[in-house]
Amino acid sequence: MTDTPTLLVRPTTTWQHRSLASTAAELLLGLSFIVTMAFAGWGAATGHTSQVAQLGAVVFVVTLTVVLVNWFTQVEVEDAGAR
Repeated sequence: MTDTPTLLVRPTTTWQHRSLASTAAELLLGLSFIVTMAFAGWGAATGHTSQVAQLGAVVFVVTLTVVLVNWFTQVEVEDAGAR
């Protein structure tokens, strides 16, 4: 028989409120990755270069840069506020 604690386990982390712009950028990051992989795979299978895949790759790299800069600046602001 297993002993179960009577206290409820609550998560120790809290969800931070994200801005609409950061949420949209992260969604665009995922969508551009999916589009790039899908059209690049289709282009590789058919032996043709897909300009949609190339454009999707550019959008992915730019969006990835924006999201990473946003994440790192948020960490620095939180660290400065904790001091």
